[in-house]
Amino acid sequence: MAYKVTHIRLSSGGTTTEHITNVKSTSDGGSTYEETVAEVIKYLKNGSSYYVSVSGSRAEVTYVKKLNGTEYIKTKPDNTEKDNLLSLPRF
Repeated sequence: MAYKVTHIRLSSGGTTTEHITNVKSTSDGGSTYEETVAEVIKYLKNGSSYYVSVSGSRAEVTYVKKLNGTEYIKTKPDNTEKDNLLSLPRF
């Protein structure tokens, strides 16, 4: 099943840079969800698909694991150089 990410929540920052902590998404069937980034990564690893649609352009969401073991989500490259997730409304 594919989930469209519609909103993001950023960390408060503190002593580090801000990062995405939660997302809101809708399924193809119209159900809405609020999930942590860890949950999204788990679902991506299990074969679920997430995407962002900004200005008519669709970008698939993927995850990255840093050398220190930290995992985060981002969009695969599309026709814009901006991070599509950061273009979404906050909640």
